Amino acid sequence: MTGKSEEFSRKSSVQITGTTVRSELKAELRVRELEKDDLSQIDGNTPVLTVRHEWLVRWSVLAAVMLLVGLYVGPRIGRGWVPADDGTLAQSALRVFQGQLPHRDFVEVYTGGLSMIHALGFRVLGVNLISLRICVFLFFLAWLPAVYYIALRFTSPLGAGLTTLVAVSWSFPNYPAAMPSWYNLFFATFGAASLLRFLEVRTRRWLYVAGVCGGLSIIVKVIGAYYVAGVLLFLTFLEQSEVREGPEKKSWGYGLFSTCSLFLFLSTLIYVLHSRLSSAEVYHFILPSVVIVGLILFGEWKVSGETSERFRALLSMVITFCGGVLSPIVIFLVPYARSGALHDFFLGVASSAVARANDLAVLRPAPVQQAMFVLPLAGLLAAGMYWNKFQGKVVGAAVGVGAIAIAYRATHSNSILSAVWFSAVMLTPVVVIAGVAAILAKSKHSDPGNIRRPQILLLVALAATCSLVQYPLAAPIYLCYTLPLTILALTAIVTTSKRQPGTYVLTAVAGLYLAFGVVTLLPMQLAELTHEVGRMDKLALPRGGVQIENEHVFEVLVPFLQAHSPNGLMYAGNDCPELYFLSGLKNVTRDDTAPSATEVLRALQSSDVKLVVINEAPFFPSGQMKPEVRAELERTFPHHVPAWIFQVFWRE
Repeated sequence: MTGKSEEFSRKSSVQITGTTVRSELKAELRVRELEKDDLSQIDGNTPVLTVRHEWLVRWSVLAAVMLLVGLYVGPRIGRGWVPADDGTLAQSALRVFQGQLPHRDFVEVYTGGLSMIHALGFRVLGVNLISLRICVFLFFLAWLPAVYYIALRFTSPLGAGLTTLVAVSWSFPNYPAAMPSWYNLFFATFGAASLLRFLEVRTRRWLYVAGVCGGLSIIVKVIGAYYVAGVLLFLTFLEQSEVREGPEKKSWGYGLFSTCSLFLFLSTLIYVLHSRLSSAEVYHFILPSVVIVGLILFGEWKVSGETSERFRALLSMVITFCGGVLSPIVIFLVPYARSGALHDFFLGVASSAVARANDLAVLRPAPVQQAMFVLPLAGLLAAGMYWNKFQGKVVGAAVGVGAIAIAYRATHSNSILSAVWFSAVMLTPVVVIAGVAAILAKSKHSDPGNIRRPQILLLVALAATCSLVQYPLAAPIYLCYTLPLTILALTAIVTTSKRQPGTYVLTAVAGLYLAFGVVTLLPMQLAELTHEVGRMDKLALPRGGVQIENEHVFEVLVPFLQAHSPNGLMYAGNDCPELYFLSGLKNVTRDDTAPSATEVLRALQSSDVKLVVINEAPFFPSGQMKPEVRAELERTFPHHVPAWIFQVFWRE
C-alpha cells in the first residue's frame, strides 16, 4: 500500500511540475510575442539558446547606451547655470542640511522633498553646487534603463537603444541643473515602466510601485499630480478594456459615475488654465486630454457588465495605486506632524505654487499654425509604416543622407532650425490623436493578450498630462522636461501600427532627431536663451565647482561680502539666493528669493544687518524691490559699490 502511495505521489508531483513548467513557458512565450521577439523556429534546445541570446543582446545594447551616454553627459554636468535656479536649490538644501524644515522654518519654492534629497547629497558629496548636479546625474543614469525597458516592450533592442538616445538628446543634457522637473520626468518614467510590467504579469505590487513613484514625484514638486492624473485615466481605460462588449446588462450606474468623473477632470483642467486660455493652450494642454476622455467615453457605452463588479475591479486598482501614492507622502509629513507644523506645510505649498505661477507667467505656447511643421514628420513616418516602396535600403539611405544634411544645415540656418524645433514642440497633441486612432483601429479580439491597447493608452495619457509642466512657462527647456514621454508614446504607436516590415526610413527619421539634438540643441544652452552664452570657466570658490560665465565677478564679490559682514548676516534682494549660498552668509528673512516688503523693511531697520546686496537684473518679475524699500535702503546704508549686475550697500 505504501509503495502505491509513493508511486501515486511521484506521478502527481511530475504532473504538477509539468503543468507548472508548461504554464511558465506559455507566460514566457506570451511576453515574447508581445515584445515581437522572433521565436518561431523554436524546437528542442533552441528556446533556451534563443532566450539566452536575446537577453545577451538586450543587456549588451543597454550597457553600450549607458556607457556612451555616461561618457558624453558626465563631463558636461557642471556646465552652465541660471543663478536663480541653482541658488534657490542650493540655499534650500543648505537650510535643510543645517536642520531646518521646509515651509516651517523657511519659505520653500517647491514641496520640500527635493531639498531633502539635495541635503543628503551635501552630506555625502560636500556642500557645493556640483553636488546637486551629481545627485540629479545619478537619477538620470537610473532613468536610462527605464526608458530602454519601455521602448523594448515595442521594438527590438537596437530600436530601443536608438529610442533611448533620442530621448536623452532632447532632455537632461540640455540643462543638467538639479531642477525638480527632471525628477518629475524620471519618476513618471519609472512609474510607466512599473505599469507596463503590471500589464504583463498582473501582480499588484507593480501598481503599488507605480503609485510610490507618483508620491515621490509630488513631494519633489506638486506637478507630480499630472502623472497621477494620467495613470488614473489609464486605469479607467484598463478596467473598461476588460469588460465584454454587448447590449445586455449595461452598467448604467458605473457609466454615469465614469462620465461624471471624466467631465470633472476636464472641468478642473480648464479651470486651472482659464486665466491664460487661448487657442495655443487649447491645442497643447486641453486637446490631448479631451481626445483621451473622448476615447474612454466612446468605449463606455459599448460595453456591458455588472455595475458592482466594475466598481470592484476599478477600485481595487485605484486603491492599490493611490496607496502607493500616499505612502511616501505620509512618511514625508511625519516631521511636520510631530512638530505641529502641518498647517505651515500645506499653507506654504499652496502659497508657493501660486507665487511661482505668477512669476512664470511670461511665455505662452507656440501658436497653433506652427503645427504645419509636424506634417513632414508625419508623412515620413506614414510612408515608412504603410508604403511598401519606402522599405528598400536605397530609399532608407537617401532619407538618412537627407536627415544628416538637415541636422547639419540647422546649425547654419534659422529657418531649418525652427522647422525641426517646431515639429517637436507641436508633436504631443498629434501623437495623442494618433495613439487614440491606433487604439480604435486595434480591436480587442485582434489584440494579443488584450494588452497592446492599454499599453498605448498609458503612454499617450502620460504624454498628454505630463506636458502640462509647460504651463504657465512654455520656455524651450520646458519641452525637454516632457518630450521623452511623447517619444516613447510615438515609438509604441509606430511599431505596433506599421504594416510594412522595413525599418530603414523610420531609423533615418529617429537619426535626424538624434543628430539634431546632439549637434544643434545641446550647444544652444536652451536654459540660457535669454542672452548669448559666452566663455565658461569653473567657479573657483569652496561652494562652486560648476562652469559659468563671469565667474570672476563672484570670485571677487563673495570675499568682499564676507569681509563686510562681521556678524555673518546679510540681506540679498531682488532674487539672488546664490549669494547666500556661495558666501555662507545667513539670510535675515525666511524667504531667500522674494520676501514681502514688510519683512524686508524690518530687516533693513534692524541694527544687526550691516550688509545688503541688490540684484539690478532679477530673473523673475517678483524679484523687483518696492520703491519705498529702495528708498529706505539708500537712506540707511550710506556706502555702496557696483559689482556687475549687483549693488552692494553696507554700513559700519
